Amino acid sequence: MPGDVSDLVLPCGIRLVSRQLEGIPVEGLAFFLVGGTSVLDTGTQGLESFSLECALMGSKLYPGPVWRALLDRTQAEWSGVYSYDCSAIRLTCLSRDLPELLHAFADCLLNPEMDSSAVEQVRTRLLQDLLRERSDPDSRVWLVANAGLLPGHPYSLRPDGIPSTIGAFTGEQASAFLESRMKSGNILVTHAGSMPAEDLAELLEDCFADIPPGRDEYLPPPVFPLRSDTLIVEDAPVLTAYAAAKFSAPPPDHPDFPLFAAAMDVLSDELWQVVRTDSALTYATYSGASLGRRGWGYIYVSSSRPERACPLLAEVAAGIADGDYDAAEAAGTLETAATAFSMMLSSREDQAYMMGLYAVATGDWRNLWLYRDIAADCDPSSLGEVLSRWRGPVAWGIVADTSLVNVGELEPWPLSN
Repeated sequence: MPGDVSDLVLPCGIRLVSRQLEGIPVEGLAFFLVGGTSVLDTGTQGLESFSLECALMGSKLYPGPVWRALLDRTQAEWSGVYSYDCSAIRLTCLSRDLPELLHAFADCLLNPEMDSSAVEQVRTRLLQDLLRERSDPDSRVWLVANAGLLPGHPYSLRPDGIPSTIGAFTGEQASAFLESRMKSGNILVTHAGSMPAEDLAELLEDCFADIPPGRDEYLPPPVFPLRSDTLIVEDAPVLTAYAAAKFSAPPPDHPDFPLFAAAMDVLSDELWQVVRTDSALTYATYSGASLGRRGWGYIYVSSSRPERACPLLAEVAAGIADGDYDAAEAAGTLETAATAFSMMLSSREDQAYMMGLYAVATGDWRNLWLYRDIAADCDPSSLGEVLSRWRGPVAWGIVADTSLVNVGELEPWPLSN
C-alpha cells in the first residue's frame, strides 16, 4: 500500500487523490464524472460521451484552432473512457505543460465552444466507432451476451450511445447536459506524477473556481434480472463462431471480489490449457471479472466448433468451482497476475486512472493495492469455493453462421454439474 498518496476535498468541492512520484517530470491525470448510465435513459444514452467529446474540441477562451495548437505544441495525450458507472478523461503530459492544459481543459468543460463543424466531426467519429463495433463479430458478441444479462437493467443503456441517439444529439443539447452535470460533487480527479499534491490542488482550485457546488444523487445499480440460463444466437457470415458468457459476480465492494477475480484468472489459464492446447478447439479463450459497481464474470471463446467448445468451457468452469485444479499451478497464475499488475501501474496515466476507477467502483482507491495483495496472498486451493458461491444463471451470446453451425446442438450451458 503506497504511503505517498494525498486524498483531499478542494475548497470548490472537487475531490483530489494525488500520488507524488519521483523521477521524470511527467504527469498522469484522470478526470472522473461520476454517475454513468444512472443519469441517462433510452433517449439520452451516449449523451455524456457525446457532450464531453464535443467539449474537448474547443472552448470560449480556447477555440478550436487555439486548442489544437496547444495540443500540437505540448504533445499531450488525451483519451476518453465511458463506462456504466462514470466517464473519465485521461491525460498524460509534461509537468511544465500541466497548468496551461488544465486551464484550457476546465474552460472546455465549463464554457464549451460547440462549433457546429466540430460537433459534426465528433458525431461522425462516434458513429463510425459504433459501426465498427457492430461489424466486428469479436466485439459484437459481447452485445449479444448483454441482451441476455441486462434487459431492463441500467447497464442495458450504452455509455457510448447507439446510432439513433448519437445521430440526433445537438450541440445545444450537449451544452445543456454538461451544464447540468458540472457540479463539484460529481467530480473526482486522480493523479500520479511529479507535481506535489498541494500544488496540484491550488492549480485545480484556480482552474475550476467557477464550478457550481452540489452533486447528483443516484441509487446503486440493482442486481441483474437474469434468473435462468439463456442463449442468444446471432447469424452472421463468419467462418469462426464467437461466444461469450456472462454471469453475476460479487460487486467490487464485496469481500469475495478480489478472490473471485483471482479465481477467474485461474480459470482463464485452465481454459487455455484444456480448450486450446489439449483440444485444439480455439485460438483464443479467456475469462475474467468486471470492475463495476455491479459486477459480472465473463468467459470468451472463438471456435469453428462452438457446439463442442462452449460446453467444454462450462465443464472446465464447473470443475474449477468444484476444486478440480492444481493448487501449485494456480499459485503460479497468481504470481503472473501480480507481475502484470505491477507492470500496468508503471504507467503514471494508468495508475491515476486505476486509482479513480477503484474509488468509484469500490468506494476506496486503496483497494487498487489491497485487493491485489489479498489475491496474491490467498490460499490457491480456496479459490474454487469462491467461484462455487457465485456460479449461477449464465447469459450466453454467440455470433455464428447458422448455415455452418447446427443451431440445434447449441444450448445455454450451465456452469455447474
